[in-house]
Amino acid sequence: MALVTHHWHAYDPWTGPHQFFGREHDPERRPGPSSGDIATAAFIRASSPPLENGHYLLRRDQTARERTWTDVQGALDWLTDRYAQHPPDPALSHVSQAARLEHSRAGLEGGRDAIWHYTANLSANRVVVYAVICCPHRHHTKTPCPLPPN
Repeated sequence: MALVTHHWHAYDPWTGPHQFFGREHDPERRPGPSSGDIATAAFIRASSPPLENGHYLLRRDQTARERTWTDVQGALDWLTDRYAQHPPDPALSHVSQAARLEHSRAGLEGGRDAIWHYTANLSANRVVVYAVICCPHRHHTKTPCPLPPN
């Protein structure tokens, strides 16, 4: 059996209303049926969180060298930095940053993604979502790497 080596790509925070996660927005959060159709082009340009984590890898223009790592610690440092820039609403923060990091480390080391999604400001009805996606992706095996690491 061939050894699969993983690396990780991070995707910048999206902030928006809680209502965006309703079913009526599902078509905006997935690519269309083919690579060249209008729905896929719109999906690729969007910054909103996709329905399936592996679809982040289709957003090649949103993948950056400075957010691509071959070591988990780089990804965890990036998550920590984004958390500081976009802190959760203290009244609703039920999971500590340390617990998030511990869970994310275990997941990333196991070839899974780390998605941090929480309410950033309840009074403004704002959530924040940012992601570190494992590549190659375990559920989207035919999706090519958008930016191979050096």
